[in-house]
Amino acid sequence: MNKQPPNYKSLLWKISGKNLKKASYVFGTMHLICAEDFLIKDKVQKAFKKCDALFMEVDLANMDEMEIMSGQEQHSNSISAGLSESEQQELDEILQTNYGFSLKEADMQPPITLLNQMIVRSIGCDEMKVFEMEFIQMASEANMQTGGLETALEQLGIADEIYDSKELLRQLRIGESYSEVFQNMLQAYKAEDLNTLNLLVNDRRFMSEDGEEIMLIRRNKNWASLMPQLMQEKAIFFAVGAGHLGQEYGILHLLREQGYNVNPVYR
Repeated sequence: MNKQPPNYKSLLWKISGKNLKKASYVFGTMHLICAEDFLIKDKVQKAFKKCDALFMEVDLANMDEMEIMSGQEQHSNSISAGLSESEQQELDEILQTNYGFSLKEADMQPPITLLNQMIVRSIGCDEMKVFEMEFIQMASEANMQTGGLETALEQLGIADEIYDSKELLRQLRIGESYSEVFQNMLQAYKAEDLNTLNLLVNDRRFMSEDGEEIMLIRRNKNWASLMPQLMQEKAIFFAVGAGHLGQEYGILHLLREQGYNVNPVYR
């Protein structure tokens, strides 16, 4: 059962009550978006200015974390491991045809790097924006603290757990479908329609039940258990992927279960 009322269309939510000294906010992002579609609405900027710290999934303002996320740290798992010779040949052909590099080169990178390239290709625009990087710039100008709800190594480990070699090959086989789904997600995002976003994020072509458990449910529970202690003394602006907000296992419902008031912000 979806605990989010269907008419509550907002990407920005206010967290208050339960003896919090100041309200905090959680905002759902799209990690990558075309520059022409990028917008930080006035209501989001107003909420941001009321906060003392910015917390993202990973603290991308931390250079050590950024180095890990960029794949510069040595990666031990080979993408080709576990594939048959014919599957390796197929994967190599897909990579060279669509991405301009070989399987041998891909083996030197973590799976999340390849996944990000698939997403970038599906978006299909020359100039892209990253919400988190824009928020980091805003935080820097306001001399705000930044932090992460998990570490870069934890996030890479999650990708490793979900996207083994065969799952990566399966995703690459249906890579052309990403563009259509991304456009649908973009329209739902612009409409701040979390219910539709949830359906698209959980499309079983791209997100298995195991993937949903590892990528969404488990992480949401971890974050919802960490957020209260962060909010106790400071007003926090949380910026996480919009797919983590809704549903009965989403951050909004998990915080309500702990006794907080969690309400949409419309203006």
